[in-house]
Amino acid sequence: MTRRGLARFCSLAAAMAITSTARAGIWATQPVIGVAADYSSNPGLLDVPDTAETRGAVLLDLPTSYNGDAFKLSVLPSFRFSNTAGYASLDSDYEHLTVSSEFDTPRDTFTVSGALARDSSLYHDYLLNGSTGVRRDTATADVSWDSHVTERFEIDTDLNTMNVKYGDSESAGVATLVNYKYTSLTPSVVWLESERTKLTLSAAGGRYDSLNGEAQSTNANLQLGAVRQLSEIWALSATAGYSRANNQIDGDEEVLELTPNGGLVIVLIPVSLKTSQNGSIYSLNLTRQTEELQLSASASRQLLPTGFVFLSRQDSYKLAATYNESDRLSMTGDLHRIDYKQPQANGALLDLNLTILEISAAWQWTEHWTVSLTTSRVVEHYGSPSIPISNTEVSVELSRRFDWKSLQ
Repeated sequence: MTRRGLARFCSLAAAMAITSTARAGIWATQPVIGVAADYSSNPGLLDVPDTAETRGAVLLDLPTSYNGDAFKLSVLPSFRFSNTAGYASLDSDYEHLTVSSEFDTPRDTFTVSGALARDSSLYHDYLLNGSTGVRRDTATADVSWDSHVTERFEIDTDLNTMNVKYGDSESAGVATLVNYKYTSLTPSVVWLESERTKLTLSAAGGRYDSLNGEAQSTNANLQLGAVRQLSEIWALSATAGYSRANNQIDGDEEVLELTPNGGLVIVLIPVSLKTSQNGSIYSLNLTRQTEELQLSASASRQLLPTGFVFLSRQDSYKLAATYNESDRLSMTGDLHRIDYKQPQANGALLDLNLTILEISAAWQWTEHWTVSLTTSRVVEHYGSPSIPISNTEVSVELSRRFDWKSLQ
C-alpha cells in the first residue's frame, strides 16, 4: 500500500457514502482523541543490552457510521502520531482505514469490508513479523454471505484476501521479511439441533504466494464443530479437523564446476524444493459470563500466513478474565501462550514460543474522559538450546470521547 493507494481508497469510501445518502438513514460520527505514554524494557525482544525505550503518542479515531433500514455502512479512520521516527517501536506511527458495509434481508446478510494499514511489524503481532520493527503495509478485502435457508439450517461463505509488504528489514539486521499475498475461501453449514446446540461443518482452502515469486503454499482443511449453551452462564464451542499444506520454493543453488583449462567457476543451477505440512487442527473455547465477571479459556491449532516464507503452524492457549467492578471501572487480565512451527526452505522446522501476561484497568473518569493503565510481560524462547528473551511494558492512556453527532 502507498499513500496514493490510501487516497484512492478514501475516494472509493467517499463515493460509497455519497451513493448511500439517497437511502433513508442517519449519518453520525463520534471522534475520539487521546494521548499515550509507554515504557518498554526490550520492545524488539533483542538479545542485546540497553534496549529500553520510553515513548509518547497522540491518538485520533474518527468512527463514522450510516444506518438505514436494511443497509449499514461504517468508516473508521484511525491514526497514531508518535514522538519517534521510524517503525522500530511498539508506539510507532500508524494509519488505519477500515470500511465495512452490510445489507440485510429477512433471511440473508451480505457483508463487504476492506482495510488499509501502515504500521510497524511489531504492532501487528509482536514477534512473528520481525524481531526488529520495520514498516508494514497491509491491504485486506473480505466478502461474506450468511443465508438462513430454514429456521434450523444456515449456509455461510467467506472470501478473504490480504496483501502485505514490508520495509527494508535486511538493513535492520534481521532475517529478510517476505512480502506476500494470501487468499482464502471458507464455506460452512450450520444446523440448529436444539435451542442450546448448534452443529457445524466447515471447509477452507487458501493460497499463499510470496510477491517475489519464489515461494508458494496451498492449504486445505475440513472441520466438524459444535456450539453448546451449557447453562445460562456457561457456553462451550469446539471444532476439530484435518489440514494439509503443500509448500514450494524456487531458487538457485551455487555449484562449483571445472572449466576446460582446469579452473573452477561458480554456476547457478535452478532448484525447486517441496515440503508438506499435514496434521490435525482444532479450536476449543469455554466461557462463563455474568454481569460482573467474564471468564474464558481457549486452545487452538491453525495454519496462518506470516512474514517469513510459507504458512506457520500456530498452537495457541489462552486464559482471560474481565471484571466490571462498576459502571466506571473495569479490569482485564489474560495469559497467552503461542507455539510456532515455521517451515524453512530446507524442509526443517523452526520452533519458537511466546508467553504473554497482560493486566489492564480502564476508569471512566467522567462521562467523556477515560484513563487506561496496561502492564505486560512477554517471554520468548527460540533456538536450541532454548534462549529466553523478555520484555516488560507499562503504558498509560488518557482519551476523550465526544458525543455522537448527526451529520444530517
